[in-house]
Amino acid sequence: MNKLREDILDFGLSDGPVLILGETGTGKTLVAHALHAVGNRAGKACILMSCSAFDEASLARRLFGPILPEDDFLPAVELARGGSLILEDFHVLGAAAKSQLLNFLNKQGDTADVKIIAISNLQTVGQSLQDCLRKDLFYRFDALQMTLPPLRQRGDDILLMFNQFCCDFADEYGSEIRGLKPQEAAQILQAPWPGNVRQLINVAEQAVLQWRSGEGNISALLLDENEDASSVVTTEGKPLKEYVEAFEKMLIDNTMRRHRGSVSKVMEELSLPRRTLNEKMAKYKLQRSSYL
Repeated sequence: MNKLREDILDFGLSDGPVLILGETGTGKTLVAHALHAVGNRAGKACILMSCSAFDEASLARRLFGPILPEDDFLPAVELARGGSLILEDFHVLGAAAKSQLLNFLNKQGDTADVKIIAISNLQTVGQSLQDCLRKDLFYRFDALQMTLPPLRQRGDDILLMFNQFCCDFADEYGSEIRGLKPQEAAQILQAPWPGNVRQLINVAEQAVLQWRSGEGNISALLLDENEDASSVVTTEGKPLKEYVEAFEKMLIDNTMRRHRGSVSKVMEELSLPRRTLNEKMAKYKLQRSSYL
């Protein structure tokens, strides 16, 4: 994630086209908007087009024109002048649109009037984006390419993110947060998360709603209606130490957040001496100032 953050800052300053790859729900569109926000185009137009929402002929016209008398829209490349154009499901572009996009990129030269950000999750179905695009178009995007990691590869980020989403929904619904049990934390870390961050957000919201009514079953939330319990756990096991540390980090983070950085209250609730708490916060890179 640190590498991804660096790429966003670097690629956002470039005028060249950017390609974002990743599974569904990993935050590709969020990263695309971040690329626009951190560059010199911030504050300018940022147009989002879903390439799968239109048929081939309509998509080409909506992107590049020509505009017919009965049309009530301007081409996306015109709306995005001076800013960025985000193309979701980039791989479904038809032959005509691909040719027009390549011509558009070639005409822009080194100083682009419109920054093109393409998004694709084609690799999740075992296909190669390079096979679906003409080579000259693919290589225009190949220089600035980033792949977003799936949630199951993000380690204890999963617990920290789950905790943050729960806090957000608790504020929204005016409810209290119920601390996770060690078994629940382990299940969250072990779950395959096919829907990635999007699925994590849904589970966090459902958990808060259940806690609000005095209920709560994380295991049930991690299961689809047609799945059995054995499918919740990934095939990749982790050392016990990793589970313990991830749960400990989440617990300290959650307690510090609830007590708004009050060290004395955190020490009392977790039965930790000050020195031990300080050592663990340093180990997990948790800073008291973040909670005040």
